[in-house]
Amino acid sequence: MGLPPAVHGRGYATEAAQRVLELCFDTLGAHRVFAQLDARNDASARLCERLGMRQEALLRETEIFKGEWSDTAVYAILEQEFRAAAEA
Repeated sequence: MGLPPAVHGRGYATEAAQRVLELCFDTLGAHRVFAQLDARNDASARLCERLGMRQEALLRETEIFKGEWSDTAVYAILEQEFRAAAEA
């Protein structure tokens, strides 16, 4: 589920995802947070990269979506990376 097209490009997804990372690291005490996404979803990949996450894996043909096999990309960020980015 994503945001309506009328609000794309306004930074809402980035801001919301940043708050989720803050919740994970500041409140829940997470050491590492990762995201799994359809590798064809360029917008989600760019969002992960804006958040300072790096692609750690590309899992080939993991799911059937709309009748065809799709790959899964895995992005992650460690707490220390998140903290360093916040201080920069």
